[in-house]
Amino acid sequence: MIFLDAAATTPVRREVLDAMWPYLTGEFGNPSSHHSLGEAAASALAAARASVAGVLGCRPGEITFTSGGTEADNLAVKGIALARQAADPQLDRVVISAVEHPAVEESARYLERFHGFAVDVVPVDGTGLVTAEALAGVLRPETALVSVMYANNEVGTVQPVGRLAELSHRQGIPFHTDAVQAAGWLPLDVRTLGVDALSISGHKLGAPKGCGVLYVRGRTRIEPLLHGGGQERGRRSGTENVAGAVGLATALTLAQSGQQQLADHVSSLRDGFIREVLRAVPGAVLTGHPTERLPSVASF
Repeated sequence: MIFLDAAATTPVRREVLDAMWPYLTGEFGNPSSHHSLGEAAASALAAARASVAGVLGCRPGEITFTSGGTEADNLAVKGIALARQAADPQLDRVVISAVEHPAVEESARYLERFHGFAVDVVPVDGTGLVTAEALAGVLRPETALVSVMYANNEVGTVQPVGRLAELSHRQGIPFHTDAVQAAGWLPLDVRTLGVDALSISGHKLGAPKGCGVLYVRGRTRIEPLLHGGGQERGRRSGTENVAGAVGLATALTLAQSGQQQLADHVSSLRDGFIREVLRAVPGAVLTGHPTERLPSVASF
């Protein structure tokens, strides 16, 4: 079978399943339990956190495991905006791009409906790109957060996240990026990107559905969405999905290790496919940026 919908989901890699299996069977402990099974689970969770942090170039304490990309986006957008508004009630605006995933867009609209925020939408150009000039045009002293996706899931356009984050920081505004589509294809070092928060979903990488990650820069304040036992440093209560965390960490490490080789190969296949479609289909028009695009996405 040739599967051409990897922007929607991917199959679980055998190496990922093998890494997860012990924590789905014999090593089933709760990481909060003070006995051998619990300690083994806590150790596995810590190792997974350190592994993800190694790929992202951050500290393990800046990693929060979630149930997926949607929760990670919700926690970033709502959590950071609400925390900043609580510290300064004048910070009552959020900025998103016109091409965000619903997880970001609807989080912003939630803030608008229930917390009085204004939502400023940055337009994109004809290739789906957010320019620095366009972002500068919507930033205001009251802006609590900017969220612009790293790469688009429909047309594949890759945003200049580093430049946009730098522009936001000049005005003291934290910057979040939804990197769900970028993970496995593009560099994820948060120091290079300069972002304050970054979301990843496991099932786009060869891990199962139901596991995700949110990176939050150390001093960035964030209000939790889930309240309870205070897991994940108080940012995300609920018994941790150890198997999911191990699976995501394994998938992310595998994707990172072969990233450039795979990206080069898939880019070649993509470009050949684009050429053949444009040749064979009269009137076909490539959408998205002609060069700044994901290796894995062709859109007409």
